[in-house]
Amino acid sequence: MKFKLTCDEATAICSKNQYGEASVVDKIRMVFHLLFCAVCKLYTKQNTIITKCLSSVNDETEGIKKLNVKEKEEMELKIKEMVE
Repeated sequence: MKFKLTCDEATAICSKNQYGEASVVDKIRMVFHLLFCAVCKLYTKQNTIITKCLSSVNDETEGIKKLNVKEKEEMELKIKEMVE
């Protein structure tokens, strides 16, 4: 089994993980990669923030919807707060 990941593989696993599709082995490989790769660590953090923001405005029963101006502004504020 290969534990070393490229950054492309790591970002693919990160995306799978956001949707609960990553295997346990992939998650372990990802953790090891994130220990040594600051770029992928930042990508994972940003991906998590975006996912949380989108899940707070989208109801799974409604599916994906377009955001109005007020919702976009609220999301922008939430993202700024989370990053700081």
